Amino acid sequence: MRRFSTSCVTAALFALVFSCSSDPRAEEGHVDAAARPLALATPRQLLPFVSLADGRVLAVGGHDGNRTLASCEVFEPASGTWHVTGSMRTARRNHAAARLADGRVLVVGGTHSTAMGALASAEVYDPATGAWTDTASMAEARNDPAMVLLPDGRVLVAGGTDVDRRPLRSAELYDAATGTWSAAEASGFARGGARTAVLLANGKALFASGLQAEVYDAATGHWEKAGPAGGAAGTHRLAHTVTLLPDGRVLVVGGTTARAASTAEVYAPDTGEWTLVAAPAVPREHHAAVVTADGAVWVLGGEHYTTGALASVERFEPATGTWASVPALAEPRGKLAAAMLPDGAVLVMGGGNEVGGLLSVSERYVPGGCVPTVCSAREGMCGPVADGCGGTVDCGPCGAEVCGAGECRAEGSSAP
Repeated sequence: MRRFSTSCVTAALFALVFSCSSDPRAEEGHVDAAARPLALATPRQLLPFVSLADGRVLAVGGHDGNRTLASCEVFEPASGTWHVTGSMRTARRNHAAARLADGRVLVVGGTHSTAMGALASAEVYDPATGAWTDTASMAEARNDPAMVLLPDGRVLVAGGTDVDRRPLRSAELYDAATGTWSAAEASGFARGGARTAVLLANGKALFASGLQAEVYDAATGHWEKAGPAGGAAGTHRLAHTVTLLPDGRVLVVGGTTARAASTAEVYAPDTGEWTLVAAPAVPREHHAAVVTADGAVWVLGGEHYTTGALASVERFEPATGTWASVPALAEPRGKLAAAMLPDGAVLVMGGGNEVGGLLSVSERYVPGGCVPTVCSAREGMCGPVADGCGGTVDCGPCGAEVCGAGECRAEGSSAP
């Protein structure tokens, strides 16, 4: 495939998509619809949701099912409502965002198009004014890059795909004080996924995506492999979650391959080793994960190729390495995001499902004690199924009699 910059046909297609992406309501930025509890003014997916320093949550652009958006919204925990804030200078989806040390938000890359293209531009949001300002562009256009804030306040952006959707190995550093970019050492492997990098307690950054995880050392500017290729599960991961645990380890859950979707593993920075932990009950990808005040990880919603969007929620206990099923979401939601609110509730937002399409109404999910699961929350399961609280629930006969490990699944489902 030739790049769109040298192809008249592709350029015309890109221009058509871009022109259709303009959203008058989104571009105005100051117009706010009548606020409904938990309802976004515009349904969205393929965007970052950023927790601000004051406890609010910023929704940045994305895609509404028809158009790439420049519009942004802010969730106010005190009122439980979303309000329109300033629009980005450039409409974008599949971009990355990071809250800077001074509380502002840096947004980079992404794309206008569903088929091809990538953006090099970057801009900064000021929560105090609700306004966006352009900052220097990256040296390379990047769609769906990985991004992390380093201990010295710089931001490292790595990988993504170029305008032709080819994986990138290059990396760049953003200096918030000067608003400029500089080249960083290229990673050993192609990186991607806006939420696949975390800052470790030792000041290094773990990037866990693709087949080989790597660690970037900001002090030396060098990359090194983090464990063997494929980790403990021996698989490629995409559309997974990477969560920093309170004890400094990192939990990785799910992904697009059958092996990834049904496994979870933990990385220990002090030894550089990956360890396979108990498998979650429900295989998933494109899900969300949050750490609650008690140190547990809650994995919410997502998708699975055999069942579509998921409503199920599971709780991972780092001390024991075990999972428990907990109350499901109000409705299935794939490609979602979640953020902890100041009162300990979880704001579940964005994404959609096969029945309702993109969902504009967010959900305030309150983590609680163990509540026995129901069969509808254990997609694809049949026969006697563990209820997550020490008992079992009967999910009906298994027509294909596909059984294993004390549980039965409907034909075609992947075992965890």
